[in-house]
Amino acid sequence: DLGISHLATTSDGTFYDSPKYYINSQKKLRVLQRSVSRKKKGSNSRRNAVKALAKFHEHISEQRNDFLHKLTSNLVKKHDAIVLEDLKLAFMNRNKYLAKSSLDVAMGSFVEKLTYKAESAGVPVIKVNPKYTSQACSRCGRIVKKSLSVRTHKCDCGLILDRDVNAARN
Repeated sequence: DLGISHLATTSDGTFYDSPKYYINSQKKLRVLQRSVSRKKKGSNSRRNAVKALAKFHEHISEQRNDFLHKLTSNLVKKHDAIVLEDLKLAFMNRNKYLAKSSLDVAMGSFVEKLTYKAESAGVPVIKVNPKYTSQACSRCGRIVKKSLSVRTHKCDCGLILDRDVNAARN
């Protein structure tokens, strides 16, 4: 199961959280961007401030890439088959409430890296329709309607699980 609060959740209940490099760097980015905006256009000091800002953005990007490469390699080594939700990421990236978190998690890059590493290792990657994966009970198959704010899956058959673990099992 893929998500924003946990980048990935496996069917055995393991959560892989994103370190949220961009969100945690907001303070320093704000300072660097303010520095650029205060400099006179065309000056050498502005050029240097723009370079420093670009270098910091690149640093954040490289941190995220390093984390994703390590995580995807680990997942491919541990599992014999990988089943992913076929999510429409454009929706999350355009949503004003989810965009910053969604882009910081870099789900598209995660799926891309995981797919090519799995294929080169001979591990099959299957993409499934995400419809009702977190609402269908993984034990009995009954649909249990719940809003996104409800993080625990409770079914009449007695199954109580974290919502993401239930979705991963489905």
